[in-house]
Amino acid sequence: MATGKEIDIQLLREDLIGELEAINQYQDHLDDIESDEAAKVLEHIMADEKEHVAELMKIIQEMDTQQAEKFKKKTP
Repeated sequence: MATGKEIDIQLLREDLIGELEAINQYQDHLDDIESDEAAKVLEHIMADEKEHVAELMKIIQEMDTQQAEKFKKKTP
């Protein structure tokens, strides 16, 4: 049975997925949009989503020490 902390981490990871999907969607729209004004708005929103990703990654690492160690590990 999952603990409260494990459920919290799972929910945060689901939120992270949503933010990453949103970034990809905004980028797809930016690739096709013609309006400069609309593009500026989408770029601003996408930047906010990227900040959300960083915030979620930070809290996930604080709550999941094994995940945090993976980020500290250097790749060859």
